[in-house]
Amino acid sequence: MLKLEKNCLEVSGAELIEKLVGLGAGIQEGEKANLPLLEAAYFAEKGIIKFDAEKILAHASEKDELARDKYVVIKSLRDRGYLTRVSLDSDDYFRVHQKGIRVGEDRTQYVLKVVKKDWQTSMKEIKNAIGVAGKLRKELVIAYVEDSEPNFLKISRTNFE
Repeated sequence: MLKLEKNCLEVSGAELIEKLVGLGAGIQEGEKANLPLLEAAYFAEKGIIKFDAEKILAHASEKDELARDKYVVIKSLRDRGYLTRVSLDSDDYFRVHQKGIRVGEDRTQYVLKVVKKDWQTSMKEIKNAIGVAGKLRKELVIAYVEDSEPNFLKISRTNFE
């Protein structure tokens, strides 16, 4: 059974939950699992869950203007074998594991932030993003979508000692 909630798709059924958890998706809570909306849209498009991916994306877009761009980024990374999940700290960031690694096998390698393609920022905002990644001891990647293709920029801090 699938139920579209405010921030997730609630999934029940032991076999489906086991399959999704094996694919590094969702958070199991007892006999149910909650899939973040963008993960749910990805697995709906792949036919793993029987739900309309466009309906999920439309629902996600009501709350997040970058939902479709985030989906393009997640889809691209997952299709290439990178496990990508919403960060535990904030919906603004994603955790990206090394290629081929499953949740629990290894820690996150990158913290990824999706921005608009015409993103205008300040040094303070960049410093804050680097701080989020640094606090987690991960590398920061900024992603934006242009012409339906994701682009990635790795940003890091260095000291000249």
